[in-house]
Amino acid sequence: MSENQNKGAGFKRTLSNTHIQLIALGGTIGTGLFLGVGNSIQLSGPSVILTYAIVGAFMFLLMRALGELVLSDLSKHTYVDFIKKYLGNGTGFIMGYLYWISWVSLGMAELTAVGIYFKYWFPSVNTWVPGLIALAVLLIINIISAKFFGNLEFSFAIIKIITVLAFVVLIACLMIFHVKTDYTNISFAKLFQNNGFFANGPVGFLQGFQMVIFAFIGVEMIGFTASEAKDPDKTLPKAINEMPVRISLFYVLAIIAILVTVPWNHVSTSESPFVQALEATGIHGTGSIINFVVLSAAVSALNSYIYSCGRLLFSMTYKGKGKWNQAFGKLSKQQVPRNALIFSAFLIVLTPLITFLVGDKAFNFIASTSTSMFLIIWILMILTHMKYRKQTPANELPKFRLPAYPLLDYLMILFFIAIIVLLLILESFRIPMITALAITFILLTISKFYKQMD
Repeated sequence: MSENQNKGAGFKRTLSNTHIQLIALGGTIGTGLFLGVGNSIQLSGPSVILTYAIVGAFMFLLMRALGELVLSDLSKHTYVDFIKKYLGNGTGFIMGYLYWISWVSLGMAELTAVGIYFKYWFPSVNTWVPGLIALAVLLIINIISAKFFGNLEFSFAIIKIITVLAFVVLIACLMIFHVKTDYTNISFAKLFQNNGFFANGPVGFLQGFQMVIFAFIGVEMIGFTASEAKDPDKTLPKAINEMPVRISLFYVLAIIAILVTVPWNHVSTSESPFVQALEATGIHGTGSIINFVVLSAAVSALNSYIYSCGRLLFSMTYKGKGKWNQAFGKLSKQQVPRNALIFSAFLIVLTPLITFLVGDKAFNFIASTSTSMFLIIWILMILTHMKYRKQTPANELPKFRLPAYPLLDYLMILFFIAIIVLLLILESFRIPMITALAITFILLTISKFYKQMD
């Protein structure tokens, strides 16, 4: 283990404990919370609070399993390396590129979001202009060093954390002093009004899961930082074990604060519910402040996706033969996967072309499909963990591990399979889920024709 830590899988260990903690913390606060929560509330009503708690619990279990995998061999670059080792090169190869494609498409979504948020201040500017500028700056930062990336994510995380905490504290204070809003007093009673906690019934409750899962995508990026962390044996377990507290503080409490201020059936889906709640209290002029925070969240997500895409492509081509592998499977003098970062960013740059050809609805469809892909990838990650535990003697297991093996592994697999079935049943999510399954099947079929994947 000590030898692996020193090598760092070829990466330079420049991320401190503070970097890892803030990257982990900031990774749980994104556009899924600031904007997507409005759609979730409209679908599920107040029961979306329970949805976030349930999904958050399963994501914590997933990260316990993935954290155990990462700490078992710090010479591995990404989770894909573990899938190759325990499920075979063919499965690992296909899942690696499926994972990479998912991150690229999510980067495209955030690139568009940056442009949309910028139009709040500059309506006449084309949405692709600020997005491309942000991408270029973030690419340069990622190329310079992982520490530079960590410092930037540190700053983004501070902005998001302060905003959410201040929002929750402010609403709590207004409730204590019985401040009236545009929707009467701030009160917990709003959680049970307008058809009750499960306002839209069982179907509405189930429909909220897709958007909530989307909000949690990227939380597993904590594991990507292990190969560049100064002391991964300490920082990674601490970051993962604090996930339940972060989820409680920055998702559940924030959503409760919104719902005790604004009745669930009045929550907007076209603007940030945070802005709507603050304006309902009579505190006006908050639009620009919240828009800046939402913009920083989108830029932060785009930054993380560039980082992840580069590491994934590097991992898939590392030590491989052929021009493709040799081009992207090497590190720069700064010990970062420069070529892999540049190529991934180039694909994200194609966003304006895609939106021009197929329109915003089609682009949203691509983002939804990538979300569906993550369900498939997570299941394979759990299967990898199970195979690892089965093959590894008890005395060689790391101290940090998933408890109640294999019961919790089976429980996670059943949960993610149930979500896949749910998305196939619900008409609004059926096509993206079918597309994700079709892409996976096609890639798996193609892999059979290449000997190097065997």
